Amino acid sequence: MKLYSAQNMQEADKAVISSGIPSQLLMEIAGQKVADYALEHWQAAKSFLILCGKGNNGGDGYVAARYLTLRDKKVTVLELSSEPATEDAKVARAAFQAVGECFAMERLEAALPDAHLIIDGLFGSGLNRPLEADLKNIVTALNDSGKEILSIDIPSGLSADKVVPIGPHVNARRTLQLAGPKLASVFYPARAAFGLWDVADIGIPQSILQDKSNINLLNDEFAARNAPHRDALAHKYSVGTVLVIAGSSRYLGAAEMACRAAYRGGAGLVTLAAESRLPGSWPEIIFEPLNWLEEPLKAISTIAENRAQTRVIGPGLDSVAEPFLADLIRQSKAPTVLDAGALAPSREWFRAVKEQGNCVITPHAGEAAKLLDTRSEAVLHNPLESARQLTEVTGATTVLKGATSVITHGDEVWVSTRGHPGMATGGTGDVLAGLIGSFVTGGELAKRVAVAVYIHGRAGEAAAQLYGNGLVATDLLEQIPQMLKSCLRHENTAG
Repeated sequence: MKLYSAQNMQEADKAVISSGIPSQLLMEIAGQKVADYALEHWQAAKSFLILCGKGNNGGDGYVAARYLTLRDKKVTVLELSSEPATEDAKVARAAFQAVGECFAMERLEAALPDAHLIIDGLFGSGLNRPLEADLKNIVTALNDSGKEILSIDIPSGLSADKVVPIGPHVNARRTLQLAGPKLASVFYPARAAFGLWDVADIGIPQSILQDKSNINLLNDEFAARNAPHRDALAHKYSVGTVLVIAGSSRYLGAAEMACRAAYRGGAGLVTLAAESRLPGSWPEIIFEPLNWLEEPLKAISTIAENRAQTRVIGPGLDSVAEPFLADLIRQSKAPTVLDAGALAPSREWFRAVKEQGNCVITPHAGEAAKLLDTRSEAVLHNPLESARQLTEVTGATTVLKGATSVITHGDEVWVSTRGHPGMATGGTGDVLAGLIGSFVTGGELAKRVAVAVYIHGRAGEAAAQLYGNGLVATDLLEQIPQMLKSCLRHENTAG
């Protein structure tokens, strides 16, 4: 599934009309889908209050009002203007007036108490400026009413492209997005205003939609197609050997969690090169002592022989390793995950990452800000552009971690919305680094990285079902194989 900007959708609309599909037909389908959706999710509702703006979003509202009226529901339509701004909306309004009556928005206060559901058709995805004062008052009244709201396409007051709301906006219980999901619907804080959302097919051909965006929303189908698979002749070297260079006296657990995650992700052999190891470390993890003060690069080179189809560098690593990072990165062309302590920006570090050509960097917003020499807020306010810039300056596949994570590689972009607030705890990033390390031993690197991020998020959701916000990073380890099995089942079912 793709994610769309306002411009993407405008281009798709033009392409559809050029292909001979009437825009009025799209509005008719959209409005009917809104009515059907309202009846499906609010089955007990008898009275509907529908707010219609001047544009095509309002036109969708008029169509929905007509269908609900024809199904013997009590429908009250309040409009911003008796003269819609588009021809399609004018036609839709006239068609509704054949079965019902439109009223001015001044009746809002009187109409709210009797409404079982409010349908918000005030503004669509084309809004690019904050609402004016009188419209802000309408939005405030809706949000303060305590009534559940279904927004058409996007909650009024939001911009389809902005992660941060541009001003006061509707807080919807549900949103039915038309044709495809909008960028704002997957990134917080704007994402919260959408409530639960679904997408309605309104008749725009997929061949047109797919061509308009390069931003992909990760799902089970993608994960099933691109997750690592084993054949009957698999052995520990063929399914992947991972070398983890991590840990310090303070952070023994970080290295251990990365190693365990690599095994849970399906690695055949995991070797830890570190100063020391965690007491009670898994017996399956091969341990190679590493002294950063005694020719560490030579030692790592020896350790890596036949045991490093991929490398994970950084979880729990402290500053003693920084002088060696650039040369360590250059030491092998194997896929290399750089996390935490390995994200130490210097001129030589940037050169090394670009020269190596097969790196994956996994910064959170704070680390990304250091790499880009900017503020964390700038990264959080524009995560897609920030991830793109990180890939541009490093040449690496970027995983910009957050409540919504962004993966970029060249012109390809993937977004994962999976996860849970309980994952905001120490060690979950170490688990992700190890999981990525196990996934990129084969296949298309960037797609494997994207699947690892998705599986990590799903594992966090599963752990949260058991432990809520009290989950710890190691809880994810038991869930990773279950999520992989789930993906394989999805593939078999789809096949």
